[in-house]
Amino acid sequence: MARPAQSAVQRIQVGLLGLLAVLLFVSIANMILDRAGSNVQPAPASVVTDEPEGQAPKDEPLAELGVTPSVGAEEEPKPAQRVTN
Repeated sequence: MARPAQSAVQRIQVGLLGLLAVLLFVSIANMILDRAGSNVQPAPASVVTDEPEGQAPKDEPLAELGVTPSVGAEEEPKPAQRVTN
């Protein structure tokens, strides 16, 4: 069986080797992502959209799908009704 000093040294070596392996993988991934990002062409400024000019995009995706009613569906808000006893 290994002595405690040898066991401690071996654990330190394995830990450092694992740390270096992770650092190597992260460095390689970073280089790949940098090269992939530099090859991406920017979108042209004259992209055609479905919305007419001057109209802001809607922030209600569920209302667009018809799942929930749209907030802007009512033209005038209903007045609050008082309950009298």
